[in-house]
Amino acid sequence: MRKIKKSACIFAALLMCCTGVSCSKKVEKVSSESTTEAAETTAKSNTIEMIAEKNPDATTTAVDGTTQPAPKFDNAVEAKSGDAYLAVNDNDWWIQYWGEKSDPLCYDAKVAHIEGNGEYTVSVTTDTDGYRYATTKDITDTLTPNGLGFAAVIIKDGEQLMPYATITVDSVKVDGKEVKTDKKSYTNIEEGNLRSNIYNEWVSDSSLPADARCIDGDLMADGAPSAVNDGSYSAQIVEKDSFKEWTTIEVTFTVSGMDY
Repeated sequence: MRKIKKSACIFAALLMCCTGVSCSKKVEKVSSESTTEAAETTAKSNTIEMIAEKNPDATTTAVDGTTQPAPKFDNAVEAKSGDAYLAVNDNDWWIQYWGEKSDPLCYDAKVAHIEGNGEYTVSVTTDTDGYRYATTKDITDTLTPNGLGFAAVIIKDGEQLMPYATITVDSVKVDGKEVKTDKKSYTNIEEGNLRSNIYNEWVSDSSLPADARCIDGDLMADGAPSAVNDGSYSAQIVEKDSFKEWTTIEVTFTVSGMDY
């Protein structure tokens, strides 16, 4: 088992320098404003190109110098409209999943189609041949993610499909072990999607998004905390140290407000 490539740290440094507030593969700002061109370029260069996905005629070189067709994997998962997924980036902003088949954590990712109020579960894992090949070009080798740089539950196209819904994170597990949640999650809109941050260090507890809400109502009013906001809601509901090394992250959450 190997640690993440040290050269990938360069990407993280570039992302931090571009905006100072990057928080996703698309490098969104806390204020939900459009991203800068420089940050967007950095994020794109940070995406792993999946040989088997992008080019069906691609080849890979064996140890003896011969070439053979690159392996193909049929368990890549892409989030569709109305699906919830676990958005994740490691500290180097290289190992990630954003609901796309070009992401190394797309293999066997668990998404949930939101059909009404209730409890759902989403997850990502590194324990797949697709992930191992995407990151090392060797299905017998494993590259361990470098901690946690960002995590959130996202419902694709949620603003349009379920504008009044809220996401409440109930539990977070790392390799089957439940992680302590110190704060409560909230819901807001990002680029047309509903998001509930699990770990987003670029949003402080004192400056939640203007549209932040929970099951009990809006958390902000006229730029200040509302009566509902008692200070227990946060974009960082888990401790980063709980994710120093991981194979699988699983999040269970409850969707409410679909009947409004």
